[in-house]
Amino acid sequence: MMANTHRSKKQTRTFSEDEEFDAAKQAKLPPIFLRNVPKDAPAVRIGLVGAGVGYGLFAARDLTQDEFIFHEAPLMTALFNEKFSADASLMHSQHQAYKAALADGGQDVVTLAFPMLAARSGFPPASWEEAEPIFSAESVEPDVTGSRKKFFGKNLLHGRFAGSIITREEYETYVAGVSEMLIANPTEEDRQKACLEFFKHYAFQVKRTTAIPPASDIPHLPSPSPPVSPTIVTTNTLSPISSSSTASASLSTSTPSTPTTNSDACIYLLGSLVNHCCTSPSSSSSSAYVTRKRTERGPNCEWRIGASGLAHFVKPKHICVQAKRDIIEGEQLTWDYGKREKGFVCECATCRDTFMGYCCGML
Repeated sequence: MMANTHRSKKQTRTFSEDEEFDAAKQAKLPPIFLRNVPKDAPAVRIGLVGAGVGYGLFAARDLTQDEFIFHEAPLMTALFNEKFSADASLMHSQHQAYKAALADGGQDVVTLAFPMLAARSGFPPASWEEAEPIFSAESVEPDVTGSRKKFFGKNLLHGRFAGSIITREEYETYVAGVSEMLIANPTEEDRQKACLEFFKHYAFQVKRTTAIPPASDIPHLPSPSPPVSPTIVTTNTLSPISSSSTASASLSTSTPSTPTTNSDACIYLLGSLVNHCCTSPSSSSSSAYVTRKRTERGPNCEWRIGASGLAHFVKPKHICVQAKRDIIEGEQLTWDYGKREKGFVCECATCRDTFMGYCCGML
């Protein structure tokens, strides 16, 4: 009797949030350790942060700490290398991914979301009359053919796109600067260089779950030359976005080699619009006020790609955005990219509030 009672208690045992879970001792993850999928509720709106930064995402409602905000499929997937060097196979792959995103009715929303890439690829910025209906759409119009292809939330699996807070004046001021980057008759090399620079600053590094076939088996990749040493990579890394950066790479003149990286570079229609914010420098003060201010100034979100113990619902290569702290409606969503480029001038709230300024420049 005593043994049976002990077994019954062990089977119905519950876990607290801060209790360590030993996976080796439990066949099934207790529900307390699993987070719910993002709510089927308005999640984010698109806005313009400034001419030098471009678009950003803003909370469409109050969000609570640890809440998953939205879950999104990739818009583009291409090859990845750590330095985004001008390898011919890499650049061709990126350009093909961009062309695929533009195809089949996707051009309007893709060129609107990433106007600098569009301008360098020969697409002039949309007029306000063309852009405003796409910005403001909060759902797909069921009776309008192709409306989903022009919808910013078209790749969302959970969470809802809630329109725009962009005004006509803000938009027209912004695209006036973009128009200066327009290349009227870009060559194939111009387009590939534009894609290389774009992926360098907007792409997430995503570990590949299946082996890539030989380049000769992929229609848009050239036949391989002798293999080279593989690139050592980490997962889920986002390169920094810098409006002041310029393309310095040139097309490789060597024969393209078989891609050997075990990662892809993914672009997300909404996820790639979340801007950088520096994590506040550590303080020796134990004051609760100092700790709270440091948290408030730093990034308020983080991302995860693919399924994990807490986010078991996330699909491979899909991104899920999570709140690091409570976020009020209208607050911009930010995270720390984790990388800095030489000459990267940061305009985030943390740097503006820091006495010395420009945390990025000090790293």
